[in-house]
Amino acid sequence: MAGRKSPILSDDARNEIVAPLVAGWRKMGTNLVANWRDTLSPRYLGVDIMAGVTVAAVALPLNLALAVASGMPPQAGLVAGAIGGGIAALMGGTPLQATGPAAALSSMVLLLAQKFGPVGVAAAALIIGFIQLFLGLGLAGRAARFVPEAVLAGFTTGVGLKLLDAQVPEILGFDYKVLDLARMMHRPAWLHEVSWHAVVCGLFVAFVVTSTRQYKRFPAAIVSIAVVTFIASYVGWSLERVGALPTSLPHPTLPIVADDKWLDLILMTLPLALLASVESLLSASAVDRMVHQAGVKTRPHEPNMELFGQGLANIAVGLMSGMPVTGVVVRSGVNVQSGGRTKRSAFLHAALLAISVLYLSSVLSVIPLAALAGLLCVIGFRLIELTELVHLVKRERILALAFLVTMVGTVSGHLMLGLVGGLLLGGLHHYLHRHENAEAKQVAANRARGVRAVLGKEDADARRPHMETEGPKAHAWIPHVRARQHVPRSAFIHDKASVIGRVVMGEHVHIAAGSSVRADEGTPFFIGPNTNLQDGVVVHALKERKVVVSGEEWAVYIGKNVSIAHDALIHGPCYIGDDTFIGFKSIVHDSVVGAHCFIGHGALVVGVEIPDGKLVPHGRVVETADAVAALPDATHAHHEFNEDVVDVNRGLAAAYGHVERGEQEVERVRTAPTPDREHAPFAEAWTSTSSRRGDRF
Repeated sequence: MAGRKSPILSDDARNEIVAPLVAGWRKMGTNLVANWRDTLSPRYLGVDIMAGVTVAAVALPLNLALAVASGMPPQAGLVAGAIGGGIAALMGGTPLQATGPAAALSSMVLLLAQKFGPVGVAAAALIIGFIQLFLGLGLAGRAARFVPEAVLAGFTTGVGLKLLDAQVPEILGFDYKVLDLARMMHRPAWLHEVSWHAVVCGLFVAFVVTSTRQYKRFPAAIVSIAVVTFIASYVGWSLERVGALPTSLPHPTLPIVADDKWLDLILMTLPLALLASVESLLSASAVDRMVHQAGVKTRPHEPNMELFGQGLANIAVGLMSGMPVTGVVVRSGVNVQSGGRTKRSAFLHAALLAISVLYLSSVLSVIPLAALAGLLCVIGFRLIELTELVHLVKRERILALAFLVTMVGTVSGHLMLGLVGGLLLGGLHHYLHRHENAEAKQVAANRARGVRAVLGKEDADARRPHMETEGPKAHAWIPHVRARQHVPRSAFIHDKASVIGRVVMGEHVHIAAGSSVRADEGTPFFIGPNTNLQDGVVVHALKERKVVVSGEEWAVYIGKNVSIAHDALIHGPCYIGDDTFIGFKSIVHDSVVGAHCFIGHGALVVGVEIPDGKLVPHGRVVETADAVAALPDATHAHHEFNEDVVDVNRGLAAAYGHVERGEQEVERVRTAPTPDREHAPFAEAWTSTSSRRGDRF
């Protein structure tokens, strides 16, 4: 029809939008069902119960303290942890995530409470919940990785400073701020206003929490606060207490905010929603890392499902007159360290918080506020990341500025300006370093497909005389084992050595008795000219893991003039640079060792890249970037030692070859039927060298 308008989106364009959404929603549902299947299984029930009790013991005083620090009634923190923590545990996408009030949000919640009251904070929780639902269903969960770590570190540092500013006076028992105290330092009369009972309470809690930090399962916070509360009540100290708490959970109510305040409330809540979402996702990623480091097998988090679950939790908290919640690294870390395996542990922690509201209100009401302030001061110190700032100042000046801008904005109360400034500076840094970022992504892609390192032609001098290219890779083991070696006539392989698979050797390679060079799993290997493998050396490699040298893929690449001493192990994927010495009984695995290095006897080098000319002392373990950075330079004496070893072994290889050819020639002459066999050209055996295996160059 002529008057009919064409649709805004074509069917193909609509499918391009809808299909990824449907696939993402299906993945979210699959993740939730799988997590629930694990939760309903009786397996790990005992460890989940113990973990849930431990997390609740940490979360109970923390939720009370954060509610007070945020300008909310203490019960708001308990309700948030009980209701929000339970729903997030049931519906979130991270099995071991523990949810509750967060220190990183306390300063923003305090601003909301001061301007709109507890009802406004509950309304903000509702807004945050709906935003998180929208983000989760819109598959925005992976966008959190674009927020620079420097901005987040600056924000948490600012929050830590604000916590200290608010809680140090609470420990001292008066209303001065830290800045006021700094101004009064020349007038010691202010010491008469200090409540020393409050100081004792706060410092005792801080001391116990910090001194027992290494005991991961010990509930230091709740134990220290319980001791202080008992002593203060028994002795009758005059201290400000938490105060009366309700003995039941509040009824669901819709928070009522004046019509003319909704717009201001929404504008103030938007950055809080962003930060709550980002913190939950970062905490979920941290949980995955902790689980992996602990050797525990759980499902990795699903970021979109995690946002969806956090959204439902905040909506429920808002309806129950609570305060906003997020996934929190501290409580989640306790859950992992305590042995939690499924959602049961996080849900049990929330259930125990609900029980404390119903049955422990009278006990909780007499807790001194100074004791909670001591706990919050410890948290504030832990949030300050000065080490990260120093690192950024040395390495990335623009990101250091982003850190400072975000921190100053947070401390000064201009949070939105600080965040926007930090994000803009982070974007500028990303643009200026876009080429380095592209290289980093390529390295990550190479590692994902099994390439340990990519090196250029300048690192392939040993390979240049031998430019054969390898045919298509076969994945069955028989072709690997049957593959023939490429051995020049000047190389020598001892009778009692084993060389299997596709091994390409340079001139004058010497493989001594008892050595095993097996290119049967990972393949092929390259061994450069004048390199020697002494008695008992083992060279092996993992399947389908490579180093790329001058465009060629090798499971193990050993350069020229390399000495590998007795009983050493080279396990690929590996690159050993030219003129390098590997000491007795040393192990080099999944690593790149530069040229002119000296690896001492008994050293262990795993998963690192060592620059040219470095010394690994005898027995040293090198498995981190920090350990590599601490390595000294190899000396001229080390280089001379390797040169001597190379020279000796080249001579030995020639001598062994001469003797072997001579013995073969003697036997041929002895058994020859001709009468003039005594005139056979025996001397020719001493003027040529040969090898017995594989193809000849």
